[in-house]
Amino acid sequence: MWTEPQGPGVVVGGTGALAALGAHVPDTWRDTRGLMVVDAAVADRADSVAAPLERAGMAVGRLVLAGGESVKRWGAIEQIVAAALAHGVRRDGWLAAVGGGAVTDAVGFAAAVYLRGVPWLAVPTTLLGQVDAAIGGKTAIDLAAGKNLVGAFHPPHLVLADPGWLDTLPPREWRSGLGEVVKAALLLGGEPWQRAAALPAPPEGRPELASLAEAAAQFKVRVVAGDPEERQADGGRSLLNLGHTLGHAVEAAAGMGPMAHGEAVGIGLLAACFLSERLLGLDPAVGAALARVLERWGMPTRARGLDEAAVRAFLAKDKKATSHELSWVLLAAPGRAVRSAVPAALVDEALARTLGG
Repeated sequence: MWTEPQGPGVVVGGTGALAALGAHVPDTWRDTRGLMVVDAAVADRADSVAAPLERAGMAVGRLVLAGGESVKRWGAIEQIVAAALAHGVRRDGWLAAVGGGAVTDAVGFAAAVYLRGVPWLAVPTTLLGQVDAAIGGKTAIDLAAGKNLVGAFHPPHLVLADPGWLDTLPPREWRSGLGEVVKAALLLGGEPWQRAAALPAPPEGRPELASLAEAAAQFKVRVVAGDPEERQADGGRSLLNLGHTLGHAVEAAAGMGPMAHGEAVGIGLLAACFLSERLLGLDPAVGAALARVLERWGMPTRARGLDEAAVRAFLAKDKKATSHELSWVLLAAPGRAVRSAVPAALVDEALARTLGG
């Protein structure tokens, strides 16, 4: 088991993390009322989270919601707030998220705005949630205009990333997590990237992927600690957006749900590698190795059939864009990421490769 500081709280990961819940609950939460929002996919296992909270003297209300991108909408936020009010959650209370990355995003945002902000804890139950979505305090919901366009920085007081939740994940959830793990490996370079590039196909490769996920999660915690609100002009937290500029646009153009987040990120990573080859001299072997590992795991390497105009429209609304430009994260080499503007002609080429045959 490992522990890393995160803002006002900690991230506890590894086998046995869930058993440490009682020891890490803040003393100020004891004898308070809170609401636990549970992903329907793991509702039958929610007692393992509620029981230690109740033993610590907390009154635990429950709300079960369907997971996936559909929960990242205003309607779900209203449901969470209404349930918190009905359960009597006050300013000294708290929210808890038990589920995938979409549920932790929604609950974190609800916690940021409910009564002008209450604390929360996250128990991510998917690979994507444990390696990325629940860590770092970026909370958000989607709009029709694009992904994660409404949100707040509101770090959880505690994240419990126990790999025991991963045992029953369906293949699509492993693929979604793979996209973020490989992204982290490219940013780390060295041995993590070598291990990711050699990752065997599932099911044999799942233990190695879970091991890489721990390294990726710890990496994200360290990056976020140095730049919690993504304010550094160069480097810092913004580099974690590698693969996400085009990835988010593809995910949104596909309809927020038909394509898993990690699948879209994988496509975005390939586009970033292509742009990096052209602008920064990245070795083409990197993109080729990335394509092979994605293919071994049954992930798409193209977003065929999407409307190019729709993808361009979502690119233009990217939340990272300033009034003057859209900044891309590119690689000079694995372990050497930079932010860069990309000429329009190269964006056209990247889109043709991404959307073509």
